[in-house]
Amino acid sequence: MAIFGIIFVAFFIGIILIFLLKKTSPPVPQEQIHFKSPSDVPKYLTDRDAFKSKCVEFLEKFNLEYVHSVWADDHELELAMNDETPVVGGSYIALCIIDPPGKMVNAIKVKGFLDTVKGEGASRGILITTGYFTSEAINSIEDEPVELVNVVTFLSYLKKFGIYEYIPEPA
Repeated sequence: MAIFGIIFVAFFIGIILIFLLKKTSPPVPQEQIHFKSPSDVPKYLTDRDAFKSKCVEFLEKFNLEYVHSVWADDHELELAMNDETPVVGGSYIALCIIDPPGKMVNAIKVKGFLDTVKGEGASRGILITTGYFTSEAINSIEDEPVELVNVVTFLSYLKKFGIYEYIPEPA
């Protein structure tokens, strides 16, 4: 009979603990970008050489001077940039990811980039992608010297700086 009492008490405590758990809402969905047709997609979102040029042009708008770049693989471009601004300047590292798998950049990739930024002694890191970041990736850089720029933010900045330059291809 004592065993039934213990089971009942444990069950009752479990139910109470479930109700006391902190209620959390699901993560806010990221704003998505949609094009009416494949021909509406700017070339620099699909062509790696055009993407490289657009990333460099984008970063130069933040007074960063291009030093050199290297393609780590078919989808990742590593850029070294310098900011000559007195006091707040320094070296910057950018990682530009074109067409990430599943259109998502995960926390492992972001943490690896953060380690590179710290290991190289860079002032800041900027990760630009033609996709989106997982919520874990966004949370992993809180209070860190890394900026995440997804495709929506990237295109928004390009339009703001007047360098969007979308010219549809003739049909």
